[in-house]
Amino acid sequence: MDLRGKRVLVMGLGLQGSGMASARYAAQQGALVRVTDMKSPEVLAPSVQALAGLPIEFILGEHRDEDFRWAEIVIRNPGVPWTSPYIRLAQEHGARIEMEIALFFLACPGRIIAVTGTRGKTTTVSLLYDILRASGAHTLIGGNVAGVETLSLLPQITPETLVVLELSSWQLEGLALHKISPQVAVMTNVYPDHLNTYNGMEDYAAAKANIFRHQQAADLAVFNYDNPWTRRFGEESAGRTWFTSLERGGSFARGSEQVDPFIFTETPLAGRHNLENILLATTTARLLGIPDEIIAERVRNFHGVPHRLEEVRELNGIRYINDSASTSPVAGQVALEAFKEPIVLVAGGNTKHLPLEQWPERIVERCRDVVMLAGSGTDELLPAIQQAAEKMQTSNPVRGIYTDYQQALAAAQQLARPGDIYLFSPGFTSFGMFLNEFDRGDRFVAYVRNL
Repeated sequence: MDLRGKRVLVMGLGLQGSGMASARYAAQQGALVRVTDMKSPEVLAPSVQALAGLPIEFILGEHRDEDFRWAEIVIRNPGVPWTSPYIRLAQEHGARIEMEIALFFLACPGRIIAVTGTRGKTTTVSLLYDILRASGAHTLIGGNVAGVETLSLLPQITPETLVVLELSSWQLEGLALHKISPQVAVMTNVYPDHLNTYNGMEDYAAAKANIFRHQQAADLAVFNYDNPWTRRFGEESAGRTWFTSLERGGSFARGSEQVDPFIFTETPLAGRHNLENILLATTTARLLGIPDEIIAERVRNFHGVPHRLEEVRELNGIRYINDSASTSPVAGQVALEAFKEPIVLVAGGNTKHLPLEQWPERIVERCRDVVMLAGSGTDELLPAIQQAAEKMQTSNPVRGIYTDYQQALAAAQQLARPGDIYLFSPGFTSFGMFLNEFDRGDRFVAYVRNL
């Protein structure tokens, strides 16, 4: 896409890389670039500093109508909904709405392997990247990966490069406009999430489905057969399609009765959900021609990714687990199911209006003590825990609700005993208290390391 001389407005600078990459790329392509973000200049100072020296105008702490009337192209951050009145204003004045990931796809000469799903995509992407890199292939990782400017990877990419991307539903919306999908698509699962942004599950799932919708017959798609949504999508795929299934014990081509057994089960990662992730990553690696011995060695030595059931340390017989990326009830539920030891849980935050599913029951079943962070989600969860405790004829494990993060962590610390799992798995967002889930997790890690 030729941006030279075009008036480009980047909507959403952010702190994680996408907005910065878009602004940098547009400026380097010779565009006239403005960046607008509702966050304050103080909060965004690190991102602004990272772009120092480039001819970019920053409008921070507000969005101005004049900037959206000015723009010929608006590059929207993945967190900006299509329904934004500013996006509509720009469209009314003739602007094209683009996203960073679409610009990347249009310019990338390498082979793109992309992973999406409600849960497990970061672990699956990270393990797959680790396996491919260990094989000796020139491999890069990007997309919805914290701190990576995906567009800035382009100068390193040749036709032989394997580019492994994690893609969110919002990023995948950017591909629909151009009717493009990656050459290799992997879908982990689809659960209720972001329903405050989408018009129900069909709308949310349809955004995810862009990962395979525009594939060609020679392209490859891998789906989790054990999840109803991804099983359905696997039947709709136009490319070469494989399924993975823990329930069936391995992976199989669509339409085949022959199941290749799941042999890569020697792993330090906890939980059945991580076995699902490993099965998806290893099946994809095999289909890409990676030898089994390389796959097995990387699985044995893969210890996961930060903020996802990350074991921070063991101290005085207590294991401290950072699961700050748990921003939905189903994630909180899965975290509890990963451990057999007694659990002291720190949870709570702000709601995304998602079903609580079996999370309240699992809390009562598996947690000896629970400390809650205040928030609208906590207000939903508390009566459900009480109801579950009454139904199970046992005591409510909630010991307190805190508006101060340090006090909450300290209270849980006082409750923990040798042999316990101290689990930080919020199950909700907490953006009023933190910049994002990564900031939340970093603060937990810092607290634990200072004990």
